[in-house]
Amino acid sequence: MNYVSHFTAGLPQLDIHTLSEDWALATSLENHWILLARSMGLKPSEWLDSQGDRMYGAVIHLTTSFDLADPLREDEAFAADTRFLAIRKPHALSSTRFLVDGKEKAEVRILSSFIKRKVRGSNKKFAKVRDIWTAEDLDGARIDAELERHHAMKSLPVEGVLAMDYEVNRIQDFNTADFLYFKNFVRIAKASEWRENRGKAPRLNSRREVWYFGNVEDGERVLAHVARASDACATELVDAEGRRLCLSLAEAPEVTIAPR
Repeated sequence: MNYVSHFTAGLPQLDIHTLSEDWALATSLENHWILLARSMGLKPSEWLDSQGDRMYGAVIHLTTSFDLADPLREDEAFAADTRFLAIRKPHALSSTRFLVDGKEKAEVRILSSFIKRKVRGSNKKFAKVRDIWTAEDLDGARIDAELERHHAMKSLPVEGVLAMDYEVNRIQDFNTADFLYFKNFVRIAKASEWRENRGKAPRLNSRREVWYFGNVEDGERVLAHVARASDACATELVDAEGRRLCLSLAEAPEVTIAPR
């Protein structure tokens, strides 16, 4: 099963060098949801567990990769081809490849899980649920391996400098499920990485891995710590109490940005 969407690259899809990471994440997750809905035969608004509580698809890990040497360019026609790589309910791993004439310019992989709130109106604790999803499992061992890495990354030490102190804004940062949206964690991390490197040769991510561990309420502070060693960049987002919300590990080489 796969889903393909088609686009022509313009300013909404591009950043200062190539395909926008923010746009690519949103498009990849949209295609991911379409495949999930097809696999269950239910619209997302109908994802309810056996108790009638709303189930939400939550991203718990993602990987992005970009061909910085051959970037996606304005006016190029491209496709976003999404397919599942593995399923072990309630988890699903998808790959979205961004292709120009069949050549891959970028890829996003998303590992999601179905969750629901443990306490109504709170973003602090969630439970995993697998009710109503009856699709066949696919390469479940791959999901198990990803979950083991997720557990290991929760305590991986990061000794970074405080690059940004961000106050969460519900009207800007939350989705319709009232969570801090998964791609906005990456947006905050990316902004803090640019701030930490400002005034030096520009660096963009050729590859990024992000693991998610928690969410926040409106008005909470998110502290971004960035540790950089040559092309390697580690960014940790924590709340005011030091609870790790997510961790990003990236390869960020120097890039020559074409003058405008």
